[in-house]
Amino acid sequence: MDRTLLVLGASYSQIPLFQAARKLGVRTVASTIPGPYAGIPYADEVLYCDITKPEEVLRSVGERRIDGVTTCCMDVGTRTMGYLCSQLHIPGPGIGAQAACDKFLQKELYEKAGVRTAPFRKIGSEEELLEACAQIGYPVMLKAVDLMGSRGVFRLDCDQDAHAHFAEVMEQTKKDYCIAEKFLTGTMFGVEAMMSRGSLAYVLPLGNDLHEGNPPFPQGHHVPWEMGEELYERICCLTKQVCGALEFDNCALDMDCMLADGELWIIEATPRAGATAITDMVSIYYGIDYFEAIVRCALGEDVTGMFSGNGGTPNATWLIGADEEGVLEEIRIPRELPEEVADLSFNVKPGDSIRRFASGRDRIGQIIVRGSDAQDCRRRIEDLLKDIVIKVR
Repeated sequence: MDRTLLVLGASYSQIPLFQAARKLGVRTVASTIPGPYAGIPYADEVLYCDITKPEEVLRSVGERRIDGVTTCCMDVGTRTMGYLCSQLHIPGPGIGAQAACDKFLQKELYEKAGVRTAPFRKIGSEEELLEACAQIGYPVMLKAVDLMGSRGVFRLDCDQDAHAHFAEVMEQTKKDYCIAEKFLTGTMFGVEAMMSRGSLAYVLPLGNDLHEGNPPFPQGHHVPWEMGEELYERICCLTKQVCGALEFDNCALDMDCMLADGELWIIEATPRAGATAITDMVSIYYGIDYFEAIVRCALGEDVTGMFSGNGGTPNATWLIGADEEGVLEEIRIPRELPEEVADLSFNVKPGDSIRRFASGRDRIGQIIVRGSDAQDCRRRIEDLLKDIVIKVR
């Protein structure tokens, strides 16, 4: 093992990164706070430190040779990833890695680069929020700048909503400000992509299957997206603009976008592979091990060839959640699953405390299915969900 990859985090989401690196003969170092994290046994070495604190992680690395750094499915380590790439002079994202943890900074970079994004205001008080709402015009999106998974995000339709949700957002954020932005009416969609040595290795538009809430958020995704082919060139152009504005390179990227009034808008982007089982979705669609691509890309390899000539397997994902919070009593699933089911798994067990499903962080399991087309995949998920029993006390 002549190369070493630093992986930020050691949750179950990082396990495939450790496994892919081992297959490639790459040594792995996990950086994580102490705890019963499932990925720890899969790493060759563990550094116990706080991945939200870049300087602390750099001190922990010390004189070790690190050839690449990566993470996936979570934002908390992205700022540190960008900092380490700069300090250690290794491949990876630039200032956008910091912006992934601060939606205000990200919006400023979009505005500076001329990337189409919803009008916004920085908010430090309820009075500033009411003033911004009057200027922008209801409905308005109120967002904590440092949270992921649709946490700390609310749609405001009137001053009463602003009064009701401002304090809630400020209680959740670690910042002393949030943002208010114009609510865009249209079709929300996702984009999973990868920048490799300054070029787009691939771009995959994702259809969203939304969970109702304030605001609605993706509980599942499907590919191909019905409008993806028609909009593909424009989506590629937007993706390049976003990567230029945020200095994303040698990394996977996950984007939330909107089609509104015939135009494409960027909502936010992060320099890591998406959650909601998106990593598995990309692997199935292109017929590759996407985690291998993430590892190679983080080490500065050109991975474009992994995606050329492949692609086209329709599939869909769904996060399983509970309708109420409490203690998980029982999970029952069908004894035999159709061959089209690529994954039906749970990350909880009876006796665990679980939350009512209100964001992606509340997931207790996931479903991934293949099908003849996206609609067929979504129908198969609906049928499977009818046969799953989850009891909570």
